[in-house]
Amino acid sequence: APLTFEDVAEDPQARAVEQEGIGRLKQCLKALQDEQQQSVLLAYYEGYTHQELAEKLQAPLGTVKSWVRRGLQKLRECLEP
Repeated sequence: APLTFEDVAEDPQARAVEQEGIGRLKQCLKALQDEQQQSVLLAYYEGYTHQELAEKLQAPLGTVKSWVRRGLQKLRECLEP
């Protein structure tokens, strides 16, 4: 039978791996500068566009784009094995 999400959700080892990944992501987010962290979280978890971020954070659009780009780059570097 094919593996389903419910099967994985019931697997304690899979849950432990998932929790470890979430913990690692939180650590990496905390390592970002405040502006980068806030920009990435608002863009990817709240769905803000770059223009909306610029208005909300009262910063130039180019600056906001840099915060998001650099924040994502630092997250990638931090999360690489």
